[in-house]
Amino acid sequence: MLRLLAVLSLAAAACSDGFGTGGTPGDFNQVQATPECGVLSQACIGQGLNAPIARGSTVDLIVEYRVAGSSGPPIELASANEAVLRPISATQLAALDEGMSAVLFTGPDGEVIDLVHVFVQKPGELRVNRYDAQGDLLGRVQPSSQLLPGDEVLIAVEAYANGQPLLGRYELAYATTDPAAVQILEDPVFGLYRVIARRPGSAKLSFAALGLDVAWDVEVLP
Repeated sequence: MLRLLAVLSLAAAACSDGFGTGGTPGDFNQVQATPECGVLSQACIGQGLNAPIARGSTVDLIVEYRVAGSSGPPIELASANEAVLRPISATQLAALDEGMSAVLFTGPDGEVIDLVHVFVQKPGELRVNRYDAQGDLLGRVQPSSQLLPGDEVLIAVEAYANGQPLLGRYELAYATTDPAAVQILEDPVFGLYRVIARRPGSAKLSFAALGLDVAWDVEVLP
């Protein structure tokens, strides 16, 4: 099953209410840009656009304009290096290849009002991270775990490179070899999943995104 993993897809309030980070000021201090943060995205917590963007993902931006006398915000994004980063809408960027690029914030006539430098990195691994109901990271799940019938585990599958969590939203494929024993359900919070132990048995849970995969063996004890 495929689902758009919204590591960066929740409302802007998620970043401003303590889950995410403050915006990154532009070089000319006319713009402040903030990625739309998935509530539980490790890349967004305390880092924002200072975190690398995963190659193959997209990023949605919240932009605050500080242009004096402006009756409205600039309407376009541009990239200084479209081989690395390409705008696909007025607020969304596609990370195409590794490297650095400046995101240009332009006015209606193409004038550059401000710019922010970002870095795109190839992800090296997926991690299955476990969280509590309040959104606090409990840690990375072990390759194998034992649960009891009725147990629920709240997880997010996130991209990393050399231990660094990466920004980006991407499609996640997931499966369980025995859904009668261990079920994967999408949580109401976009990008989160609930792993539920249904009955005694064993199942291998698999997750794949961005050309990577990770597995988790779960045994449900009697």
